[in-house]
Amino acid sequence: MIDDINKGFLSIDELIDNISRGGEVEFEYRNKKYSITHTSEAIHVMEFNNYNTLKVYNSAKEIISYRIGEERIKDLLDKIKVTFRCF
Repeated sequence: MIDDINKGFLSIDELIDNISRGGEVEFEYRNKKYSITHTSEAIHVMEFNNYNTLKVYNSAKEIISYRIGEERIKDLLDKIKVTFRCF
């Protein structure tokens, strides 16, 4: 885990790199919490405790298409608050 000063990602490429190396991320957007996690076979992105929002991806590059409302995660990078990340 990294310190509070630099939790966010400076670019979508940095996020993709983090996830592709096995990193996991938790973030907040519009007072809701989301997670990007790994299973043995895929990457899961979802709002906390809301399996209706779960999307499963095969690669880190694919997660940029995850939508929160009408917006894609790749367009929200400067609007989300990263609360946890590893790697």
